Amino acid sequence: MADLLGDLADLRRRARADRHAYPFPLLFFGVASFLALPLYAPAEAPSRGLDVRHPVLLGVYWPVVLVAGGLATVWWYRRRGARVGIETSTRGYLGALAIGLSGPVVGWALDNLPFRFYSGTAAGLIVLAAATVLWRRRAPRVVTLTAAVLGTAVLQHDQPVIAQFIAIGLGLVVLAALERSTRFTTITAAYLVVLCVSAGFTPLEVSPPTTWSMGSVVLLPASVLVIGGLAGLRRE
Repeated sequence: MADLLGDLADLRRRARADRHAYPFPLLFFGVASFLALPLYAPAEAPSRGLDVRHPVLLGVYWPVVLVAGGLATVWWYRRRGARVGIETSTRGYLGALAIGLSGPVVGWALDNLPFRFYSGTAAGLIVLAAATVLWRRRAPRVVTLTAAVLGTAVLQHDQPVIAQFIAIGLGLVVLAALERSTRFTTITAAYLVVLCVSAGFTPLEVSPPTTWSMGSVVLLPASVLVIGGLAGLRRE
C-alpha cells in the first residue's frame, strides 16, 4: 500500500512538472526587453527623466510586445496542454495582462477627474495586494477586478518608466499561482524585488546620457526574465 501511494505521488509530481510551460513567457518578455534597448537612445537635447529620441516608437513597441506575448503565451500553454494531456487555464493570465494594458488609460482618467487625485507607489502596492488576496479567496469578481485595475493604474501612474514591467509582473504572479511551481514562484518573487530596485534607481543619471544609461530601466528586469526562463528549462 505504501508503495502504491508513493507511486501515485510520483505520478502527480511528474504530471505537474510536465504541464509547466512558464519558461516561454519569461524568455519571450526577457528577449523582447533586451531588443527594446536601442529605442532608449537619448534625445539630442535631453531634459530630465526618460527623454528618448523616438518616444512614439517606444510608446508603440511595448503595447505590441504585451499583446503579442500574451497571445503567444496562451498558444504555448494550450499546445503544451494538448501534448501532455493537462492544460493550465490561461484566462486569469489574459485578464491580468488586460488590466496591465488598461492601467495607463485608467491613470489618464484619474488625472482628468474634477478633483485632484493623489496617487503613490505604496497605495498602489497595497491595493494590488488586496486584489491578490481577494482573487485567491474567490471574492466577487467585480470587487477583485476593481481593486486590481485601480491598484495597477495607481502603480503605473506613479512609476510610468516601468509600467510595462508592472503589467508583465502582474501576469507572472497569476501564472505562478496557477502553476504551483516552487521554482517559478521564486523567479517571480525575484522579478518583483528587482522591479522595485529598478523603480528606485533607474534610469541611471549620467552626463551626457547614453542609450545604456537610459535603457538601464530594462536591464535588471530583462536579466531576471531571461535567467529565470533558462533555469525553468531544467526539469524540476
